[in-house]
Amino acid sequence: MTPALLGNLSVSLALAFSLLGLGLALLAYLQGDGRFLRGARALVFPAFLAALAAFLALEWALLVHDFSLAYVARNHSTKDPLWVTLVTPWAALEGSILLWGLLQTLYTLLASRKPLDPWRASLVLAVLFGIQVFFFGVMATIASPFETLPDPPPDGVGPNPLLQNHWMMAVHPVLMYLGFVGLSVPYAYAVAAMATRRYQTWVEETRWWTLIAWGFLTAGKVAGMWWSYEVLGWGGYWAWDPVENASFIPWLLATAFLHTAFVQQTRGAFKTWNFAFVTLAFAATLLGTFLTRSGIIQSVHAFAEGPVGPAFLGFFLLATGLGLGLLSRVSREVQDAALFHPLSREGALLLGAFFFAGWALVVVLGTFYPLLVEAFTGAKVSVGAPFFNEVSAPLGAGILLLMGVGPLLPWRRTRGEVLRNLLVLLLALALGTLFGLLRGYTLGASFALGLFLYNAAAIYLLAREGVLARVRAGLSPWGFLANRRRVGSLVVHFAVALMGLAIAFSQTYRLESEKTLYRGEAWEVGGVRMTFQGVRALDEGRRFAVEALLKTDRFGEVRPRLHFYPQMNSPLPAPKVIYTPGNDYYFLLMDFDREKGEWASLRLIVTPLVFWMWVAGGLMALGTLYILWPAARAEEARGVSPA
Repeated sequence: MTPALLGNLSVSLALAFSLLGLGLALLAYLQGDGRFLRGARALVFPAFLAALAAFLALEWALLVHDFSLAYVARNHSTKDPLWVTLVTPWAALEGSILLWGLLQTLYTLLASRKPLDPWRASLVLAVLFGIQVFFFGVMATIASPFETLPDPPPDGVGPNPLLQNHWMMAVHPVLMYLGFVGLSVPYAYAVAAMATRRYQTWVEETRWWTLIAWGFLTAGKVAGMWWSYEVLGWGGYWAWDPVENASFIPWLLATAFLHTAFVQQTRGAFKTWNFAFVTLAFAATLLGTFLTRSGIIQSVHAFAEGPVGPAFLGFFLLATGLGLGLLSRVSREVQDAALFHPLSREGALLLGAFFFAGWALVVVLGTFYPLLVEAFTGAKVSVGAPFFNEVSAPLGAGILLLMGVGPLLPWRRTRGEVLRNLLVLLLALALGTLFGLLRGYTLGASFALGLFLYNAAAIYLLAREGVLARVRAGLSPWGFLANRRRVGSLVVHFAVALMGLAIAFSQTYRLESEKTLYRGEAWEVGGVRMTFQGVRALDEGRRFAVEALLKTDRFGEVRPRLHFYPQMNSPLPAPKVIYTPGNDYYFLLMDFDREKGEWASLRLIVTPLVFWMWVAGGLMALGTLYILWPAARAEEARGVSPA
């Protein structure tokens, strides 16, 4: 059996199992017959096996250089190293849809094992099977990874060089897809809850699924920022690229849900908002995929224009319409406990959720505005980083302010004893800002420093409160660490504050300088003295590399590169980045003497505190893992307060 035959057969089986499972799940809901539900559940694992077989068939075709497959011929070369070959399935359109389908069957498999009443379980499975039908239907019709060529070439061109220029591309797309696909489970739970009018219990079951998806999205975004920083050669990590924006939107909406869901769990409020946030978060993943796949935007992330754009747009409208249609009924039936004091914990959480949702709305408007203007007037306009930075700075500051004070506020109404903690926070904010101003920092950077100290003080007060409560009860203070939800959330909040500080300083105090050096010439900039010693050419098979040899007084020999790929007319920079806790030193080779190697044009970018962005990303991942650790679930089942 050939890879093409195995792949096509597996996709067809996955589609058939998903269609049959969808039908049985709907019958189980409509007829109330448990036999149909058991039949639907029995098809979950075969659908996963079929999807896995299809994915392995594509890997097999790549490993054996089967250029009879159009996907392999377009995206693979015999010169590719093994790691590039293994990650090529998600290097282009059809393979990335196959990866999505595989992960979707995995999430369906995991979700099907969770106990639910038969009525809701049937609808959850119906929604998840329906999503699978869409993806495998796309693969079976308009975007097959196993399309064959009548005259296979002897070799292919390899994947996009941008996707093989750094090992992070083996990690970043998978993390993003795990986050995107993971949001389908909360969406399925929300649809089932709205359809069956079970408006309270669903959020307790869904919050964990959302946290899992949120954790993967967070890790994926940080990994993507690192890839951009290391590969694209401009010395930055976020450009407000349209596809960056499209993947940021579901993260913002999922974050909003995680905060309001906590209020519903503890106070029974915000039911309508929770259904809305979950529906919009999943819809945003489909919208982002439509942008990436339709070809209507230009981005280093976007795949070539193809027929799947209209299909994704239609599916986005269907999923959004289903969720919002059910939500319209919920909003009429639910009497939300929305009468609360604004100076309370639930007030701060709801306001914070509005900040996240408002940020998402701003990003949507800024991303789509040029497309709408061009569609209706034919004029080409752009909304760039200055706009997004200007609107994001106050939104981010508002979130950081609420993040510090919100957990310290009591439920329902602020009491007098809380005011002392608030004064401590305001003092930390004022002292941090004043210290920054005295050091000569800008007002924005000084305020960012104040916000960081303000949040650090809030985390200290919360941890102290938890420890003292245990001591007063005669318990070991170290037992506070066993409250994984609380400790993990404190770690995540600290990481967010740290990332905010790093973003503020790296955006404000970046130093960039460029100069052409001749062999033996020295250059001192940004506290680094370097001497150009020449260039060296390297033939690496799949690419040709040229590196500049620089001797520095602080970091020894540094070798920034240019990579030349056969399928690209211009070289790709491969900067050498020296990470330090204070500043990053970003060495770039811009051009060189192609005849004798006597000169090279070099750029040095010195950026403060970028190192701490990656530390913050790691802390966010660790905090999320700590919350999700099974012991936290056991504590929640025993009634241990997460706050």
